[in-house]
Amino acid sequence: MDFPDVAPELLAVLPPVLRAVVRALGFVRAQEWLRDHGGVNIHVPVHKSPALGLADDELARLRATLAPHLDANGRFTCPKADKLMAIPRNYAIVANMHTESIAKQARIYGLSSRQIQNIRREADTGVQADLFD
Repeated sequence: MDFPDVAPELLAVLPPVLRAVVRALGFVRAQEWLRDHGGVNIHVPVHKSPALGLADDELARLRATLAPHLDANGRFTCPKADKLMAIPRNYAIVANMHTESIAKQARIYGLSSRQIQNIRREADTGVQADLFD
């Protein structure tokens, strides 16, 4: 079974279920799929179902990577994609922090200036900023 290429450092920072979905579908496809299916309890059938919007190979890979997370009925709670989408966004914010102003990044990424500052500070200190800071 061939899996999409995903950077190991990205997989390392994801929680286990998101890691399984990204490993099975690839980063971009996982984002799309999680946007539509994230946040609910999903049955992953053995045979293709149009309800999940997956190709045969995607379903097979998803079922294989999620095997440790499936209950006896082949179900798992699918996480929302918010955390997954924040990772590359935060990398981009940090990577461009010396070339883009806080205000510009806030406009680009649809965040507040305070959120941009917290992401930058987290990168500088390596410590996660308080959500309500």
